[in-house]
Amino acid sequence: MGEHRDIGRRSSESARAELVDVVFRRHYAALLRLAVVMVGDRGAAEDAVQDAFVSLHRNLRALRDPDAAEAYVRSAVLNRCRSWVRRQATQRAKRPLLLVREGPRRTPEDATLARDEVGSLVAQMRMLPRRQREVLACRFVLELSVAETAALLDIGEGSVKTHTHRGLHALQQGIEVNR
Repeated sequence: MGEHRDIGRRSSESARAELVDVVFRRHYAALLRLAVVMVGDRGAAEDAVQDAFVSLHRNLRALRDPDAAEAYVRSAVLNRCRSWVRRQATQRAKRPLLLVREGPRRTPEDATLARDEVGSLVAQMRMLPRRQREVLACRFVLELSVAETAALLDIGEGSVKTHTHRGLHALQQGIEVNR
């Protein structure tokens, strides 16, 4: 982390680009995993992570401490994922109900795809309440501590523990139901 300060003290464009590159190389894969868990769509997840890094590059001068770049990009990814999920929910609510397939018109392929989706962990995670999903993603995808998760999500450590427990319990029940 000390190298971030040295880079951040130089005010050149190349120093900013170098810091973004260092953060990108170290954290891109974990942030992408987090985003995939949050949104359930790899393309949308890649867009969220890419947008977060572009935002980091644009706003790097505004950061008081270059070491905060990692936290900034993590928060940006989470915020973009939340926005994507809200947009998807709004779009689903606007769709006419006539598009839902029912009864005998459903093909065997449809049934197989539906079973696969319901059985996947990502599908189970998406069914959790937003806060539980965020806490589980931070704790088990990003492997953050309770304190780091609390700071990132701006909630208490007790809330992190409660949401972790409830989320894991709900996941376990969902997986058992789909077996």
